[in-house]
Amino acid sequence: MSMRFFAVGGLSVLLLLASPVLAQEGPVTFEFSFSNPGARSLGLAGAFAGLADDATAAFANPAGLVQLLEPEFSIEGRTWSLDTEFVQGGRANGEPTGEGVDVFTGPKLGVSSSETSDVSFASFVYPAGPVSLAVYRHTWADFQLNSRVDSLFGLVDGELERSEDILASTHVRVVNTGLAIGLKVSESFSLGLGAVYFDAVMDSFSAEHLQAEEDFFEANPFTPELLETSYSYMSQSDGWVGHAGFLVQPSPRWSLGGFYRQGPELELRVLEVAGPAADESEPGQIELDAVTPLRLPDVYGLGLALRTPAGGWTFSFEWAHVTYSSITDSLDTAVFDSNQIVVEDGDELHAGIEYVFSRSDPIVGLRLGAWRDPDHRVSSGPEADTFEAAIFRGGGPEDHVSAGLGLVFPRVQLDLGLDVSDRAETASISLVFRF
Repeated sequence: MSMRFFAVGGLSVLLLLASPVLAQEGPVTFEFSFSNPGARSLGLAGAFAGLADDATAAFANPAGLVQLLEPEFSIEGRTWSLDTEFVQGGRANGEPTGEGVDVFTGPKLGVSSSETSDVSFASFVYPAGPVSLAVYRHTWADFQLNSRVDSLFGLVDGELERSEDILASTHVRVVNTGLAIGLKVSESFSLGLGAVYFDAVMDSFSAEHLQAEEDFFEANPFTPELLETSYSYMSQSDGWVGHAGFLVQPSPRWSLGGFYRQGPELELRVLEVAGPAADESEPGQIELDAVTPLRLPDVYGLGLALRTPAGGWTFSFEWAHVTYSSITDSLDTAVFDSNQIVVEDGDELHAGIEYVFSRSDPIVGLRLGAWRDPDHRVSSGPEADTFEAAIFRGGGPEDHVSAGLGLVFPRVQLDLGLDVSDRAETASISLVFRF
């Protein structure tokens, strides 16, 4: 049985794709960001659904659009850097023999570093009485990874074996273009609805290589004649999804917001091709050419914002639930068998604080925040074999801290934000123009 995994999440989640006709482990990874756009939101650790008081509300919570009194344009540039760990080799179990490269106790981890910069968000909001309209563009994913599994040893039924060696690369880009409307139902209650057109491109390739018997304990040279099987995962999908939100503001001091964002469904083509080292197939022979749906997670949650009576301080909190399990649930079982894995939905917790120096010129806002990205990686199931259990080891939660600075001029607002964790860093700069 073959295993393929993807990393998906606010920071990461591993999705295992297991096929009865494929044959070994291969890391293929991509990243999605479920955090709210805008440098102000980033400085508040993404806790923005309960505030939703600028043009980024078109995505964060469209009900908040009714708070804008003038036409507003927002643009954001972000830089993402991410270190993704994967099992590169070493030992799945047992003690190393000391021969060749078999010298590591436990798995040997590799790290793939990725850095991307983009105009990540742009929106325009036009308020018209109790109704506010918005259009926006949002880069939801733009990620590339190169990885390899080489020299992973383990004991299987008391015999020393070596996992097949793999080279893998993945590139994924998803861009959303959205329309949103906010409606003020009463003085204290508003609703928001939106429609999002997504354009997703995925190009992932994984190549399994054999190792010559006489070189059992040596690193794989990955020469063409050792290629046993290659796998391609390809998608060029587009379509429409919906989102919605509400905002309750019983007093100027506090507000409660909620949101729902539907995840897009991709059409994923899986292609398996025999290589020169295949035992029972001619090189170039297509072993599998199939298509399966791949449903990306829905996200829903609540946000709460509290403001001090004298002004100046704002405290913001947000809980978001991400339905990661929809990924495995959506797969066509005729193409993938995902019964040997454990993948759980995740709950993100965000908290931010802002202090505004309202008497300064320009007005200055300082922000701090923290949030926890829960463990939502795939873990191996009880029927996983030795190498699957080593590669799909699950993970733990990851804690983030954030900081931000805002400068408000009569018609322009400049915001800077930074979010850091042990393996990821996001920097943002955004501008808001009010007409």
